[in-house]
Amino acid sequence: MITLPNLQVGTFVLNIELLIYLIAGIVGVLAVRFRERGRPQKERRVSEAWNAVFIWLIVWKASLFLFDPKGVIRHPLSLVFFSGGLRGVWLGSLAALTYLFVRNYRRTGSREAITVAMTWGAGMATAAFFGLVLLNDTVGAVHYTGLVVAATLLAFLLSPSPKIALRSLGISVIAVMVVFTILNSTGGKSIRVGQLAPDFELTDLEGTPVRLSDFRGKTVVMNFWATWCRVCQAEMPHMEKLYRDQSDEDVVVLSVNATSQERSTDIVRRFVDNEGLSFPIVLDKSGDILKEYGVTAYPTTYIVDPSGNIRVRHLGAISYESMKKAAKMADYDNP
Repeated sequence: MITLPNLQVGTFVLNIELLIYLIAGIVGVLAVRFRERGRPQKERRVSEAWNAVFIWLIVWKASLFLFDPKGVIRHPLSLVFFSGGLRGVWLGSLAALTYLFVRNYRRTGSREAITVAMTWGAGMATAAFFGLVLLNDTVGAVHYTGLVVAATLLAFLLSPSPKIALRSLGISVIAVMVVFTILNSTGGKSIRVGQLAPDFELTDLEGTPVRLSDFRGKTVVMNFWATWCRVCQAEMPHMEKLYRDQSDEDVVVLSVNATSQERSTDIVRRFVDNEGLSFPIVLDKSGDILKEYGVTAYPTTYIVDPSGNIRVRHLGAISYESMKKAAKMADYDNP
């Protein structure tokens, strides 16, 4: 599993992972449409391809209930902000491909049914892997391999001859290289991944001073949040689980409450007590730390490595599995 940087538009955070999969599904539909051009069954198969996209998304999101039923029952909005992760991706893919195969097997037999399902799957996989590789710095060889395999399969499924398929792949490789070159030449945020995290000192709910540098030597999951933020409420059980499960792995959670935007400190204290949160929570009463870290949407999470350098900046809700993976990567990459 990888952690994707969400997109912030004003104070609204757009889930990039969901957007990638939506676009990937559309690409899968377009692949089927292109292959079926001029055929009498085109509209029916395109309609079924759209159904496959919706089936994939529903199973991917709903699979969270299979893997974390207690969390979903306690916080139903978790189904909006989270998903079944990589396991949900596999379940969604299996459900969608099975649907396409069954629908076409009844009419045209196994060979054509497999081809239609593979066309949709290859189109969606190519777009999804491309999006993941394009927007994430921690992808590995598996993702690049998946992109190459899916794109190659798609090219041969859609091309009338192997020669045209190879030519299309060559053009695509050149286009991708140009895109990566342009993106890598653009500037970044004021708080950059890789820079030293600005140190600060705030007090916790008991009035005890806490400094970020106090945790030097450990990986810090630093989460900016507010009690009125519904996404933050759904995310808190994931933070608590990480804190409890990773306490022996030199991973700590430092929660920075946007107290300057709360009605009172008592509201924060009641929320913490009601949720049974045990990780360190500090109060940014002036809002200065929020400004220094450029936080304008909640939740926002930074992963700081043992040397004090920022390794990940994540906008929006981040799941337990994604936090755990990001924390391990930060510790592994620490020089």
